[in-house]
Amino acid sequence: MEGIDLTKTPGMEPPAGHTPQFDAPWNSVQIGSVITFAVTYFFATLFLGLRYFQAFKLTRKVEVDLVTVTISYGVALVYFITMVDLFGHGWGKHMWDVSLADLLELNKALLPNTLSYLICPTITKMAILSVLYRINPSTIYRGTVIVVAVMIIGYTLALCIITGGPCSPLKDGTIKCLEKVALSQAILNLVSDFALVALPLPTIHNLHLPAKRKIMVGCILALGSGVVICSIARLPYVIVLPTTADTTYTQAVLGIWTIAEVNLGIICACAMRFKRLIATYLPKLSLFSSSADGNSRSRFGLRRRKGAAVVYESRSDGFQPEARRGGHSYQLHSVQNGSAGADGVDGSVGSLGKKDIAVYREFQVDTIDIGQRDAERDRDRDRDVGDTGSADKILR
Repeated sequence: MEGIDLTKTPGMEPPAGHTPQFDAPWNSVQIGSVITFAVTYFFATLFLGLRYFQAFKLTRKVEVDLVTVTISYGVALVYFITMVDLFGHGWGKHMWDVSLADLLELNKALLPNTLSYLICPTITKMAILSVLYRINPSTIYRGTVIVVAVMIIGYTLALCIITGGPCSPLKDGTIKCLEKVALSQAILNLVSDFALVALPLPTIHNLHLPAKRKIMVGCILALGSGVVICSIARLPYVIVLPTTADTTYTQAVLGIWTIAEVNLGIICACAMRFKRLIATYLPKLSLFSSSADGNSRSRFGLRRRKGAAVVYESRSDGFQPEARRGGHSYQLHSVQNGSAGADGVDGSVGSLGKKDIAVYREFQVDTIDIGQRDAERDRDRDRDVGDTGSADKILR
């Protein structure tokens, strides 16, 4: 390297007819990285804010998943800040537009960026696992959740130690080692995403719910692993990274998907706990609240007043009493003015003369106290569901 001006020597030979532009403004990849972060982090901030609103206003408690996802939110910001620092050293540019001097500085700034990315998705997954842990009290199920959590923490810790030690970008000749770390992390990250999707499936299958509601519960719980889409999308870039010479550009394209993955994980981890918020402010969208059951009953004409009796159910075929729970006698009567016919008979009861005639029909109508009925319905529902818990308990 003696006699070479590092500030004017490109990282690789430029294409024919191209002059290296070391001081060129940000290109489309760098600008795209900033836009991607701005959009996804805005929604992450919005969803996290709504999650805090729910915690302080509705549930009035701050749970483990909220604390954990808040830490992940902070680490995501650190990741972006370190990425912007990398822009100043050629990250996102083609290698022929990056000087050797910038490449040396790039390697020094790469360590905090890599470590923050390795840590952030893991923290988000701990928040998701803390929610999944609560949905089933089964020892086997909870043991499985703990095993998955330990495995995620284990491989993350191992990759962080390798990145900060033998594969540290501060050392010479560690690029290939870092590329292997990136590939290992991408594969393990994808496997853990699928594990998070699969964990609640047995519990959902055992719920005593209609198929559509099971699917809805599954979709809500799978939201936490929605980042699997980004994990799959970024995998091809990780695979081709060891074979490309234009590493600064390819790494930045990979970084765009990484930004989306990190912030989308925060969004999904918050969204999977919005059941109470939706049930309170958007009840028509709440498919798991008791009001949905009430609406389905009202289609059959049930008269419902709190503290009053349910007297009848109106249908096209006439009067239909509800299921018998103990009867009260009611009398319906009609009064006709005028005289009786010549035979002195009118209906079932008749009398000679010109006095009013009253006809009585007597029958049994069962009455049910609304509060008692709802309480019995809730107890029956929880008993039918058994150890797996109700949909309300899972999403609460």
